[in-house]
Amino acid sequence: MPIERDGRKSNKTSEKRHSPLGRMFRVIGWLSAGPVDWTGRRGISRGASFIRDLVVALRFGSHRDPRFRTSEDGGFDAEATAFLHGISVFEFQRRLVVRRRQTARIAYATFALGCIFLTVWVCEALSSPWTAGRIVLALEFLPFCALFFLLAFYNALLNFQIRIGRAASWREYLATRKPFCPR
Repeated sequence: MPIERDGRKSNKTSEKRHSPLGRMFRVIGWLSAGPVDWTGRRGISRGASFIRDLVVALRFGSHRDPRFRTSEDGGFDAEATAFLHGISVFEFQRRLVVRRRQTARIAYATFALGCIFLTVWVCEALSSPWTAGRIVLALEFLPFCALFFLLAFYNALLNFQIRIGRAASWREYLATRKPFCPR
């Protein structure tokens, strides 16, 4: 039965009250648990299982969408893919053009961000005092800069694959004689 307090209705079961004795026993239980429990082993084990799941995902690779079909020569099969998605071939081609433009914009934007952050990093690295802490901090920032360049390369590769109409490896993209920059 709801109880009225200060003009509001509340439920006794929804209110959780802890007696001073209960709080004291929780504190005593935490203190008596030992230093191993204080280190946060649950968080460490969760992090380890997350890393293990990432390694398994990297080892086996991602699963491709079975609804995107390729022909015998490795090119995109527009008719079959459009049929599986329930759209017309014209609509599928239009979506590929939109996706090609989108990947080009993303590639240029992430490349520009990578250049900006790398320039700022170089300026800060040259103007700051060379202490051990600053060097470590500067080296920790480099993967962040590299992430932008990797995202730019990935989207440029996707753009290249859409332009040529088939799946291509990154080696093929780097060795191509066709226009390299995303369009």
